[in-house]
Amino acid sequence: MTSDNVRRKFNLLNTPAFVLLILFVAYMINSFTHFRLGNDVLRYIQLKEWLETGKQPVMDIRNNLPYGYPVFLLLLSKFSLCNSFFIVLANYLYLAGSLYFVSRIFQSSIKAWHLVALTLLNWSVVKCAVTPLSDIQYMFFSTGALYFFTAYMADKKTGYIAGTLIFSFLAIITRTIGVLLIFSLALALVLQRKSTYKTEAPERKVLLPASALVLILVVLSSRFFRIQDYIHLMLSYYKIKPLEFWTTSIQWHLTDLAEVFINTSKFKINFINPVIKEMTFMTAGVLSLAYLIRLIIKKSKNIPVVIIIYLVSYIVTVFNWPTYDARFWVPVVPFFVALILHTSPPAKPYFRYVLFLWKFIYVCLGAFVIGYYSYLTLNKTAFAEKHDAGIWRKEYEAHFGIMPADHRDGEVSPYIMHVLSTHDR
Repeated sequence: MTSDNVRRKFNLLNTPAFVLLILFVAYMINSFTHFRLGNDVLRYIQLKEWLETGKQPVMDIRNNLPYGYPVFLLLLSKFSLCNSFFIVLANYLYLAGSLYFVSRIFQSSIKAWHLVALTLLNWSVVKCAVTPLSDIQYMFFSTGALYFFTAYMADKKTGYIAGTLIFSFLAIITRTIGVLLIFSLALALVLQRKSTYKTEAPERKVLLPASALVLILVVLSSRFFRIQDYIHLMLSYYKIKPLEFWTTSIQWHLTDLAEVFINTSKFKINFINPVIKEMTFMTAGVLSLAYLIRLIIKKSKNIPVVIIIYLVSYIVTVFNWPTYDARFWVPVVPFFVALILHTSPPAKPYFRYVLFLWKFIYVCLGAFVIGYYSYLTLNKTAFAEKHDAGIWRKEYEAHFGIMPADHRDGEVSPYIMHVLSTHDR
């Protein structure tokens, strides 16, 4: 085999079509995953069952989640499609739509296949895409609202106004943090240059009052949108120990932000000293946040102002939320990736090597995560043992009919068994 043939084959492995094909196959394998249990998953299922039957929840779990995702599950149930396969397939469609919207917002400034590949390789996106959670649905509606708004600002077609308001409403009833969309849209209009105002006065007279009206309606309907519940929850933590509230929240979210950028959960790294691990992730979180802020400032003139406002307000809100979870960052992962891709390579060789090393580690870890999830999808025993740290192992083993003799004496939850028998593929 000549060197030219080797080079051609190597180039083939790096073509966009080949990379995206591999990711497509891997994701389709994981569409056959079993129903992935979790505390928030059960909360959504209980809300769906309450909407469907009117019965009180079987399990005593505090449930203040918005109704958007349970309604979606209810719609799937009405068509006998509320099982793990179709839920994951719907998440994939949401994810594809989100990536389309973000690629359209940034258009020719980034390569769409780079955006798709790096987003699909993120471990938190992989996890949420195969789990019955609202994160990917919210990603779709929020990116859609921002796309329609930027499209309206560019083309002035009134049809985009309807798309902006509809997607914003759907985002808010999916995740309460969606109220930031209305805030971002209204503030973006206010911050437009005076010269732009003069040339676009007729359109602005429509969209600005519409955004203000929607914002007022959201505030007046805060109980329906569960805004009050989340404010009360946050204040309940804050009132106990105010200083500890801030310091703990900042530490938590620097760490979960680092998990997104490093592309692995800190709970999966058990081969180093816990103190060193915490310091490493905290340092990575500080660097990640600083890098994001630098990108936002550097690209402030090249990126739609509404995107900057939304990202800044989203980051500030997450850092004020008193719980730890990398899931919070999933809806904005495509924007993080787009910001990085939108930036030209560093001029100094040292920084280029650092960026290359980070991308290499990111891609390798992402490929490993997809492979690991595929392994669990195809292996019932491993799935029961490893999913969610084995919390639901007995229920999965009983459901799969593979419960070993030494586990048969343990109790299984009848409700969990009901959920698995109803929603597993």
